[in-house]
Amino acid sequence: MKLKMILSLLLFAVIVNAQKGNSENQALKQVIEDFRISIIEHDNEEKFNNLFLHESITWATIYTAKSKASILEKNPNFKYYSSDFKSFYKNLLGGNIEEKFYNVKIDTRDKFATISFDYTFAKNSKIQNWGVEYWSLMKVEGSWKITSVTWTMNLENIQKCPFVSDQYFILK
Repeated sequence: MKLKMILSLLLFAVIVNAQKGNSENQALKQVIEDFRISIIEHDNEEKFNNLFLHESITWATIYTAKSKASILEKNPNFKYYSSDFKSFYKNLLGGNIEEKFYNVKIDTRDKFATISFDYTFAKNSKIQNWGVEYWSLMKVEGSWKITSVTWTMNLENIQKCPFVSDQYFILK
């Protein structure tokens, strides 16, 4: 009898944790979708800014593969590019911009999460660059906030994206 009760309690705990994990994953997927839509619609800077913990999060990229070689030919001392999300958003003006996310992976550990994915960044439906992107997030006062964004960058005009497909992230 005790064994049945212990097993029932363990099963209950597993189910509760799984449901909590699904809820957190859904909230994190909503952050991804809000980011994606903010870029496309480009009509609500405040909503975009509210995705981030504060103004000075890490926002940096490194070039890889053939793109890195090309950049180093022009500037042998180049190491990485760093900016901020507000400048990124402001620079989206004047174009039909879309970032697509592929192979999205979410890892949640209590109030911390990471999201990684392959991405393409397009202007007027033409890919400009692509690579792998990583976000770190913290849950603060009930909301997930992005604490860092780092990514690799490959220039499409130098090296074609190997993973483009019609199967990219859209929250359903």
